[in-house]
Amino acid sequence: MRISLLLIFLIALCPSFAQNYKVKGGLSSVDTAELTILNIYPDSFPNVSVVFRAERRTGEPVWGLTKEKMKVKENGTICTVVSVAPISEHKPISLGIVIDHSGSMSAEGMQYFLGVTNGVDAPINNAKKAVKKFVAGFNSTKDKVCIVGFSDTVDKPLPLSQDVSLINAVVDSMHAENSTALYDAMMEGIAQITGEGSLRVLIVLTDGMDNSSRSLPDDVIQRARKEDIPIYIIGLGIVNSDTLQYIANNTRGQYFYTRSSSSLSDIYALISKRLQAYYDLVYTSGNISMADPTRVVELSFDVDSLYISAKPDTMQLPAEVIAHMQQKEKQKEYMLYGGGAVAALAGLGVLLFFFVRRKKEKPVILKLYPNPSTGLVNVEYEPAEGSLLVCDISGYLALEQPVSGEKTQVDLSHLADGEYITWL
Repeated sequence: MRISLLLIFLIALCPSFAQNYKVKGGLSSVDTAELTILNIYPDSFPNVSVVFRAERRTGEPVWGLTKEKMKVKENGTICTVVSVAPISEHKPISLGIVIDHSGSMSAEGMQYFLGVTNGVDAPINNAKKAVKKFVAGFNSTKDKVCIVGFSDTVDKPLPLSQDVSLINAVVDSMHAENSTALYDAMMEGIAQITGEGSLRVLIVLTDGMDNSSRSLPDDVIQRARKEDIPIYIIGLGIVNSDTLQYIANNTRGQYFYTRSSSSLSDIYALISKRLQAYYDLVYTSGNISMADPTRVVELSFDVDSLYISAKPDTMQLPAEVIAHMQQKEKQKEYMLYGGGAVAALAGLGVLLFFFVRRKKEKPVILKLYPNPSTGLVNVEYEPAEGSLLVCDISGYLALEQPVSGEKTQVDLSHLADGEYITWL
């Protein structure tokens, strides 16, 4: 059973969060910046969500981007931008933090090989402080963190958690010992955040060269790319920077290097800042042909005569979307015959919705996915209490469900195949 919802809604742009940082506002013509497309989600097709990163070459996020400043092309055709919002403001972030606590983390550089250690300033202690400070900077009510420690083997991981005290306790329990199974630990970190429906990022700290893993760098890259997980890597001291850079570049992440563990807090702070450069853009595809399931998406913005374009990326329409489009092709003659009535009903719904909204300030549905669906549908909306209504094309009420908060899940499996209208 496949059910398509015709979602009638208004999009309210999320306010910029630039005021929380020293660097404010958008780009000027003297700036240089870059865009990186990270993920493309066509689950709510024809609405498509694109997660991208916008930052200056200095690493500072580009704030204040709005839909008026953004341009999207799909297969060379300009599309309508529905909304642009910073991810960190509303969407959950799943962080996989991988920490090297091999023997070399007991002392800086050559001091380790000379057997000279200083427990107070040992890299492992500086790493613990930096990680705990990094975790404290995130919103524990929506973001989750998993911890994967490693030496010659991978520790039992702490699964994704919002318990900051528990996260800190796991970090504090690490001791510097044994060899380095870096690639195995990275594979475990990816596995821990795979399947989450949020922005997922892996952050890795290592101070040595892998000498104990079964996995290879290309294994890590292949798995991370399959799961759309960027990897941020911090290399400390004597490391194979070429390999670490290779992994970061090929997973759309970034690589940082420092000789001294005293710089770790600054690097983690920079990574935290760069995660604020992530945006979620929603656009409407004008191409509903099932003969073209693979699309090339181009993203750009134009601010104060400065034009920045991201490297084009591709998306593959989900099987459910393609099947729905095939069904629509079969119904084409019927839809053409009955199109007048359908358009009239849909128009009435729009008029009624806007009238009710002006009069009673009804909340707005922000997102609905997956659409079409075989049953369960997630609905995100402005904070509200009331009822979610689902009507068929003829205007008959098919489902009414009480809602509160900011999101809910609706089971449509008992409804007949077809198109439905929903609103709050």
